[in-house]
Amino acid sequence: MPARPASVDTLVIGAGLAGLSAAWHLQQGGAVVHVVDAADHVGGKAKSEQYEGFTFDVTGHWLHLRDPGIRDLVLGLCGDDHFMRIERLSRIWSNGVYTRYPFQANLYGLPPEVVHACLMGAIAADRALPAEVAIADEPENFADWIRFYFGEGIAEHFMVPYNAKLWGVPAERITSRWCQRFVPRPRLSDIVAGAVGCNEKAMGYNATFLYPKQGGIQTVAEALGDAVGRDVIHLEAEVVGVDHGARTVHYADGTRTTYRRLVNTISLTRFVDLLGAAVPAEVRAARAKLWATEVVYLNVGVEGPLGQPDHWIYVPEPAWPMYRVGSFSNANPAMAPAGDSSLYVELADRETPPEALVPRVTEGLIAMGLIDDARRVRFAHARRIPDAYVVYDFAYHDARDAVHGWLGAQGLRSIGRYGDWNYSSMEDALIDGRRTAAELLES
Repeated sequence: MPARPASVDTLVIGAGLAGLSAAWHLQQGGAVVHVVDAADHVGGKAKSEQYEGFTFDVTGHWLHLRDPGIRDLVLGLCGDDHFMRIERLSRIWSNGVYTRYPFQANLYGLPPEVVHACLMGAIAADRALPAEVAIADEPENFADWIRFYFGEGIAEHFMVPYNAKLWGVPAERITSRWCQRFVPRPRLSDIVAGAVGCNEKAMGYNATFLYPKQGGIQTVAEALGDAVGRDVIHLEAEVVGVDHGARTVHYADGTRTTYRRLVNTISLTRFVDLLGAAVPAEVRAARAKLWATEVVYLNVGVEGPLGQPDHWIYVPEPAWPMYRVGSFSNANPAMAPAGDSSLYVELADRETPPEALVPRVTEGLIAMGLIDDARRVRFAHARRIPDAYVVYDFAYHDARDAVHGWLGAQGLRSIGRYGDWNYSSMEDALIDGRRTAAELLES
């Protein structure tokens, strides 16, 4: 492991995708960069683990590359033949039946009374919509936004309960400003077509994705780490304090590094805490209003094939402890031993010890037709992701802006999904690193 230098020009905290991208793009402009991370691996949450021949990512990490420059970077580092191109297969399991994703455009197959309620609600909502709706005129909370565009039936039977399970708070507590990119908004004609079974459109930003043929998503981070250079990436270097006045980072082992420029990619709230007494009271107060939901999930090894082909399945009904079940091996059979299968099960119940939920989860997997016998579950390992989903409540935007405004005035940049404190994809993290590097190189 390379020794950490006592002084560097540019220091990046966090060797996740945003940090590695920032480092690589800075290097292309001639900057000298060092990266530090508390973990023993690069990639942050773009991480894979192996157990008994199974490979698990930190839940679903499907790669969407729409930006030409980022696509060229990833494919150039990994090679064109590193990835499989996969057409999304995703459904919703509710009322004991499967329907295609997204729910609002694929009602066919649901009980008639559910279809009727959803259609009538969608028609009423469409009739009430003005000819043009400015974003500023949309309902402020997410639950009302759902009803405004989709009607009461779709809200009741999928979108409100599912999002409450995902975010861990009622949809009424979430601002609607987060969702324009991520929530497909089909036209009424698409909703009607989907209700009678003739909607073939693949909607949403994730209709296709790339996935490594071997090794899981961490192989992408490893390739980027190699490109940055292992001699300038310092792992197991936990930052415990930042004295920006003295341009010094302090580590858990008592050592320190001075820097000229600093880029942060660890969670925004943690970074503000590391800055200590230098942070004004009003900025600390804003930081206290920022919060995120933990994700608790199970990595499940299954003997034999699964009974359903999906890459992931949404489970909106409150009766079940999980809100989403995904399968790495359905996307890529190499993620499990030959003939076996793997699942990740994301749990809405974040309070009960996850091991205690395994029997009920197993019942759900059987009811969903994924397995036919509980004895086929070889293992179910619990994992936790802190700060997994930033919660866009009504304090979010002003509080986040206040924190970033103060950091920017100090010449500090905090980027990536967690450093910026947003809901975004792996590609977004890579783009954020590129943008930040360009800004620093121009300054």
